[in-house]
Amino acid sequence: MMYRTIKMQCCAAQYIKVTRQLLPTTLAIFVLLFSAVVQAAENDTWLDSMQTEVSQSINASANWFDDFFEQENKTKQAKAYAKIRFGLIPLEQDLIRFDSKIRLRAKLPNLKDRWDIIVSDYDENREQSITDEAIKDTSGGRKEEQLNLALRVTHSSKENQYISSRIGFAKGADIYLKSRYKRKFFPFDGLNLEIEPALYYYLDHGFGSRVNLDLEFGKTQNGLFRQTNSWETIQDDNHPTWRHSLLHYYQINPKSALISGIFATGRIINDDYLYDNRGFFMRYRCQAMRKWIYFEIEPFVHFPDFRAHERTYGMALRLEVSFGEY
Repeated sequence: MMYRTIKMQCCAAQYIKVTRQLLPTTLAIFVLLFSAVVQAAENDTWLDSMQTEVSQSINASANWFDDFFEQENKTKQAKAYAKIRFGLIPLEQDLIRFDSKIRLRAKLPNLKDRWDIIVSDYDENREQSITDEAIKDTSGGRKEEQLNLALRVTHSSKENQYISSRIGFAKGADIYLKSRYKRKFFPFDGLNLEIEPALYYYLDHGFGSRVNLDLEFGKTQNGLFRQTNSWETIQDDNHPTWRHSLLHYYQINPKSALISGIFATGRIINDDYLYDNRGFFMRYRCQAMRKWIYFEIEPFVHFPDFRAHERTYGMALRLEVSFGEY
């Protein structure tokens, strides 16, 4: 893919120049704000009150829904979990770009804890991994996902096996059905293998399938390597997609961790693997102020097709807040 006009080429060069100048300033502002917030919150209790009130509210809503299936001798209460993420992610011609994500899940004890409700504002059909998040958050396009609502049933949940199905709304008002099977293998000491095939059907988009194949190796006291692979196809798209990545997880201390990764993603056209994007990133994640608040800093370098695979620098700054059974 090549730029069609000289103007677009000039914009690309200008973007690289401005981004290089922006990153140090953005990082410095983030550090100053982070330090100020930590100092201001050390003795404040309004954060805890807010977290408690929101947690109680989502738990009450979960129990209200669970009561529709009320059984005799009920002994357990429904519990809900919510996660909200806010991010500042500079992108081409949109250097001050804000992004947000929300995910809520509630288990229903009246249905023997096998059923749960999932609400999110990204495509829950793609169980997002660290790599998927890094690619989507910095893809260059505006957020296209819409509210996703699903009811999931867990058929089997064991140490090395997981089977589930769900029905819900995604991609706007499109109804979908999905079944997912996950199995873990331990061929020999030091290597874990996980395979996850999934079949689904969208009323508007047709049948689809996805296969994930992940390997974990090189585990030490504080870290491990994870190699991930994914292939996906859907009926209304003639070209299957693929994604490969290599990640390293390192726990610095009980409250912080470092995740480094390289990835490549693209499509299969006429039996050829074509790149959409490739690059590397480093994500620092730390718990701050409270055990339910996290900050993330993620510098990255991508080579996306929308910029003719030219080197693109960036920095993602995120705040994550958890409520309920976090």
